[in-house]
Amino acid sequence: MLLWIALPVVVLIALVLDLFVFHKGNEPIPTREAFIWTGIWGALGLGFGVAIWLLLGPTIGTEFFTGYLIEYSLSVDNVAVFAILFAALAVPPELRYRALFWGVIIAIVLRGLLIAVGGALLTTFWWMPFVFGAFLIVTGVRMARHTDTTEHPEDSRILSLLRRVFPVTDGYHEQRMIVVEHGKRCVTPLFIALLALAFFDLMFAVDSVPAIYAITDDPFIVLAANAFALLGLRTLYFAIATSLERFVYLQPTLAIILGWVGLKMIAGHWYHMPPVVSLAVVVLILGIGILASVRVNRRAEPTV
Repeated sequence: MLLWIALPVVVLIALVLDLFVFHKGNEPIPTREAFIWTGIWGALGLGFGVAIWLLLGPTIGTEFFTGYLIEYSLSVDNVAVFAILFAALAVPPELRYRALFWGVIIAIVLRGLLIAVGGALLTTFWWMPFVFGAFLIVTGVRMARHTDTTEHPEDSRILSLLRRVFPVTDGYHEQRMIVVEHGKRCVTPLFIALLALAFFDLMFAVDSVPAIYAITDDPFIVLAANAFALLGLRTLYFAIATSLERFVYLQPTLAIILGWVGLKMIAGHWYHMPPVVSLAVVVLILGIGILASVRVNRRAEPTV
């Protein structure tokens, strides 16, 4: 109960301080500062995990760290989609952090609803882990083949649908989302960007929520891992969006992680893997993907 109370309080305080104290202006965040803030948000999530470890024990604590690592890893793919989305909507650099901030708040609420639905399905239907596991494996295969259409949000019908539903102004009006033009209330492209961010994040959550349910069946751990991963997503965008192409093995790495947790979820009907083993496997997969990308980039660098 203490942790259920602490989670929304910590998240709310972090968001308020972030928007009204640390980043109350609209200036784009420099890459170096973005890396620092990404580390701060990561430390906040790890600190909450330590609290879980101390209050609920090492098993649940390890489940949180594993889920948090998986969610944060999958967030890297979100960054690529957000970068394409910002370019498609021509969002000015000085407004992107504001759009990410409010988009993340909506995403946390939507993910909470999705987590509740997923937990109810797993509790009600004993065969649902097989469905979730198979879905993750198929998603991993599609990701490895680069056939996931959410990689190209500028081609998605959701943007066209939003523009048809809402009267949209021709240009941006600083950080305002709703304005009155010619006596008619209209939304600005910033409002469309915010809704699109939340929508595409929800599409990714359809993959990531089943992935973390393969690690733990505790809705609190699932929600906490998602919330802290989303908190760090905003600064992560400014830290790596411009150099994301250097992680050349991002898609295969995430595909293997999804396939692994899918197999683990299906096998969990017969064998419950210790959380520390699952965490070690995820860390190993990420480590191999990062090292392989670094090695390829070094080979590609021109020699002097």
